[in-house]
Amino acid sequence: MRNVTRAAAFAAVLFLLASCATSGRRVDMYRPLMASGNPFYAEKLSDKAKAHVAELSTFELSNGIPVVFKRSTANKGMTLSLVIRGGSAAAKPGLEGLEAVALKAMAMGSKDLPSQELAALLGETGSSIDSVAGLDFSTYSLATLGKKLDRLVPAWIGTIVRPGFAPGDVEQVISEARLALEKRGRDPRAVTASAVNELFFAGHPYAASPEGTKESLDALDVSAVRAWYGEAFSANRIFIVAVGDFEPASLRKRLEAGLGSIPDRAFALPPPPPRFAVGGGPGSLAKREFPQSNGLAYLRGDFAAPDRADPANYMPLRIGMAMLSDLLLDVVRDGASSAPCAYITDAQAVYGSIVITEAKEAARIKSYIDEAVADLAAGTAVSLDPRASEGGRQRVTIEEALASYKTRLTTDFLQGQATNVQVANSIARAVILRADCRSWVLDDERIAAVSADQVKASLAKYLLGGKITWVMLGAADDILSVSEVGYESVLSR
Repeated sequence: MRNVTRAAAFAAVLFLLASCATSGRRVDMYRPLMASGNPFYAEKLSDKAKAHVAELSTFELSNGIPVVFKRSTANKGMTLSLVIRGGSAAAKPGLEGLEAVALKAMAMGSKDLPSQELAALLGETGSSIDSVAGLDFSTYSLATLGKKLDRLVPAWIGTIVRPGFAPGDVEQVISEARLALEKRGRDPRAVTASAVNELFFAGHPYAASPEGTKESLDALDVSAVRAWYGEAFSANRIFIVAVGDFEPASLRKRLEAGLGSIPDRAFALPPPPPRFAVGGGPGSLAKREFPQSNGLAYLRGDFAAPDRADPANYMPLRIGMAMLSDLLLDVVRDGASSAPCAYITDAQAVYGSIVITEAKEAARIKSYIDEAVADLAAGTAVSLDPRASEGGRQRVTIEEALASYKTRLTTDFLQGQATNVQVANSIARAVILRADCRSWVLDDERIAAVSADQVKASLAKYLLGGKITWVMLGAADDILSVSEVGYESVLSR
């Protein structure tokens, strides 16, 4: 019986692969939603991974738009997400933020269902239409509990294929984008992040801000939004993710009837962003005056991190940065700073960040980092045993701490799949970041496979041996006297 079950699962995977490989004339534009070959042969999958893969299928609309469908009956939530490739790198110079504005304006209403009527329908059904514009891709999603699908799905599709773009709605969205940018400019955390990104992203596609700049937002109007829709909203940069208890044949019919008419405008997609260069000499510290900081200092440093497809380094470094984050938190536990953290991003071009905010003494910030990194470099981490937290967390070896960190990251991974909206986001990111809609199902297994030696090696290469671009923000009297010399390496010797 076991062999029969295994064979059936294997056959199901092969069927999915074959359906993707032969799914029509436009397979080149999204190759691959499901990459052939390992690690997705059924014999190499855990039972949980097999169950996830068995729920995934793909098909293609008549205009070549691919669809990933995950049948899920675990909860009543149902999600349809239109994913737009390219991200901020696809923006024309001087029009950064236009895609974010256009998508939010699209969600205001359609020619058939004006903004007030659409808002009433969404409120009545407890549903939402949301958009997110990012570095690598944008999403435009419907989330609902499944009530009145006959009205909701056509309403969502209507905003996509017949957007209203009423001048008043567009102006409201632009105004809200300006206010959000102004608010960001008053937030020292956000200003610090923008300043370090300006330096770290210099010459890189990520330098284009998804939310736009003051100048680019001031240049936007309803004609710019309509021009974006007529030029950049193209079938060759779109795929759909559907997660929920949809009836497959009905879903395919609805999507074909509604979205199969989106034209392929042969939009010129930007190439994948290049990886950030590892190493490259000593780090640097730039200082930015921010009088509104009220005597507090803010610091962030960015550095190159390994590609997501690098099994020996990506997940090990994620664990290593989680260890560093806890060490920093322990070092500044006396209230000298607010919630310091360290992490690596989930992007096509991966980078890491070390952040310390609301530091009471600018000159001492580097000493916190030195103390935490020195512990990590010596092969020690914070014990996650709550019994060892009084008077500061006990230090244990990375080998001893690893199991607890794996458990925590695995828990975070599972919590990140709690809703169908989250699952849809995981699938979209898997297509963009790993070129395979199934890859996310193996993340917990990738976590489980990490060794202590891999954690140490990835930290040595990317953190200890990497070049870090630092920015410190604060009042002039607080930051100008801080020495740049200590920031040439992540650990002052």
